[in-house]
Amino acid sequence: MPFPKFLKIGLYILGTFAVLAGGALTWAYQYRDDVFQYLLKEANARIRGTVTARKLDFTPFAGGFGLSFTLFDIHLRDSAYAIHHKELLALERLTVHIDLRQLLRKQLQINSVTVDKGKLSVFVDKNGYSNLQAVAPKDSSSTQDTTTSAEGSLGKELLKSLRQVKVKEMEVHLQDSLKGKDIHFCLEKITNDLERTDTCLWVHLRGKTQFRQLTFNLNRGGFLENKATELDLHLSYDLHRRVGIGPSEVLVEQDTFRLRGSFDFKDEGRVQLFVSTDTIAAPRALSILPRRLAKRIAKHKVLPVVKAEVSVDGPLRTGADPHIEVEVQTQTFLYKSAIGPLSQTVGRAHFTNRSDTSLPVSNQNSRLVAPHVSGLLYGVIPMNLSFTITDFDDPFLHMEGNTKANVARCKALFDPNQVQPKSGNVVVNFCYKGKISPIFDPKTNRLNGKLDGNAKLEKVAFLYTPQQIDIQRVDGFVRFAEDKADLTYLHVYHQKNQVRVSGNVTGLTPYAFGTTASVKAKVSIFAPDLGLDWIRNYRPTPQKTTKKQLTDITSKFIQNLDLKVHLAARRVHYRKFEAQGVSGRVYMTRQAIRCEDVKMHAFGGDFRVTGGIEQFDLPTHRLYAKGKVANADVQKVFYAFENFGQQTVSDQNLSGTLSTDFTYSTQLDKEFQLLPKTMKGQLSFHLINGQLNHFKPLLRIQKVIFKRRNFQKIQFEGLKNEFVLQGQELSMNQMKVASSVLTFFVGGTYSFGDKTDLLVHIPLNNLKRNPEEEELETLDGNNLLIRAVDERGEIRLKYDMDWRKKIRRPQR
Repeated sequence: MPFPKFLKIGLYILGTFAVLAGGALTWAYQYRDDVFQYLLKEANARIRGTVTARKLDFTPFAGGFGLSFTLFDIHLRDSAYAIHHKELLALERLTVHIDLRQLLRKQLQINSVTVDKGKLSVFVDKNGYSNLQAVAPKDSSSTQDTTTSAEGSLGKELLKSLRQVKVKEMEVHLQDSLKGKDIHFCLEKITNDLERTDTCLWVHLRGKTQFRQLTFNLNRGGFLENKATELDLHLSYDLHRRVGIGPSEVLVEQDTFRLRGSFDFKDEGRVQLFVSTDTIAAPRALSILPRRLAKRIAKHKVLPVVKAEVSVDGPLRTGADPHIEVEVQTQTFLYKSAIGPLSQTVGRAHFTNRSDTSLPVSNQNSRLVAPHVSGLLYGVIPMNLSFTITDFDDPFLHMEGNTKANVARCKALFDPNQVQPKSGNVVVNFCYKGKISPIFDPKTNRLNGKLDGNAKLEKVAFLYTPQQIDIQRVDGFVRFAEDKADLTYLHVYHQKNQVRVSGNVTGLTPYAFGTTASVKAKVSIFAPDLGLDWIRNYRPTPQKTTKKQLTDITSKFIQNLDLKVHLAARRVHYRKFEAQGVSGRVYMTRQAIRCEDVKMHAFGGDFRVTGGIEQFDLPTHRLYAKGKVANADVQKVFYAFENFGQQTVSDQNLSGTLSTDFTYSTQLDKEFQLLPKTMKGQLSFHLINGQLNHFKPLLRIQKVIFKRRNFQKIQFEGLKNEFVLQGQELSMNQMKVASSVLTFFVGGTYSFGDKTDLLVHIPLNNLKRNPEEEELETLDGNNLLIRAVDERGEIRLKYDMDWRKKIRRPQR
């Protein structure tokens, strides 16, 4: 095609377009005022309020092939504006785009509308008056409402081709003082794409909105306070006054919510919404909720990332709370529970505010059910929980749980200088019913509800390091309630000891919640053969310890333990001591062991004692005892008590049957050995059929006198006396000793150390082969005086050879 011809065609097209544009502009200027007046007239004729605008302007070809008309400074006021001074609508600018092609056909149709910088304020006062009456239709009797069908058709034609509405910086504030609602937000930049059918209007709304608050109940606070959102909504409006929400998304800061539902405005109206999100952190979710509700939830410190589905169903106009259902699935999170940190926690839950469908929606009718929650207590102990919370005005918790702890895996929770777990399992099941805020009251050291449960120990083995107590196995079953645990059975295997324990313990609950209290245990213990040599491994100075969770709990428990034991054992032995048929009461604390009315068969006789060992926390310990021995073998007594820490008279020197009442106390060293210098006591002594064998001090007498008599084995008819022990010195009153070799009187001080000072009176009538008994009853005759004293660790005898000297008996 030749270039000049091409240029001619182009110029022709441009000319045609210019003519059309000029015609359109001419038409627009010609009818601008008519359109402006028509719009104002049409609006004011149909509503009870008043619409005003400052001017109408237009721009050709703005937004496509057409004209854009702009209304400036628009105001919509109700009839009572002079009283309340609140405009229903104020717009800085409203732009309407009209299709030029339809305009050329003399049809006025709006393609798009743009709203710039305005405010919509709707209110309902406490008397029920609303400024929405400004847009209510006028009375049918009004002459201005008798518009012709042609005028009505013109209004519909105006909006028939509307395809888009844009809103910029539009503030919306809806207040209902009668129902306590306050909805306030700003449409920063919103685009609405519209499609029409004969029965429905479809809207695709997208853009940014800044929410100030969404308050549906002033007493409970508002949602979305000062939150920036980005909307992508698919809406519909049908002839039945129903707004539908198709699958849509709302981005609140960094969290995306999917929603769908509907608003039905017929009659009382109804709202149904379904909202879901996949990954929202609980702190951010709480920031969307009303502050009061968020604070109530946050104080329980359950703040995971969750996947949630929410359904809302309720009336629009009655002011009643909607029915809400929530499904939540958490990701793993750390929960700092009252009994310790629970890591890798995961769970699902369902909330409803209408648990009883026969009752209305309310906090009291609300319920949260978590059928399965799991985690690791202290990071190693697996725990499974299920719980239900009801009555959110005064929350009530029903929780059930269980755990099975492998003892070997709990080593990191114990200080190895205190406890070294080895093997076994501890299985715990529990149920709690009571208040949730708080579950445990530290002021009273009590739970705010009812606790029931049981614990089972299966082949538990551990080493208690300070005393080197190696527990090979513990099997047991315990039932527990709020403040009491009943030991159904507890079987402990330690060295050769097989101990059976039953009873109850009170005061354990506070230790599970990090506080302390006095722990009282009352148990019965039976052992076929109980060895106590392990007591000697006690370490008065503990090794350096490190703070560990369960060690800390155990240490505090032991420090506050008050243990009362009814002991029964077929045999008890400690070092050289041995007894059978042992029974009695034993009280144990961290600082002491005390026995009351312990009965046993020992030393060939019967032994009853009350006493104990105390001051375990000091370098030296105190042993004290009060008791009675009946018909015991004196040799076995000396053997069992290791000759009471002296070597002068030993179990190798004595035999006979001993009966005695005694009180005794002494200090023990860190190895639980007697410290003889600290001994104190009193002894009522009665020995029958006694025999003194190979006693060196008496053998020395034989070198001086009675050389033909048998001093190797001296037999006694009976000995009876009172003794006072002070340190290593045993003081005795003068006592007659009638033996197989001679009769003598002895008194003074016998020392287990080096202060022996005994005075022996030997009546010279002993020289007769067969003296009369009366001649040996008193010291009125001639006597041989022998003083036995300790010199350089040996007993020395000093004699008085003045046989004629009268020795007067001491005055009584």
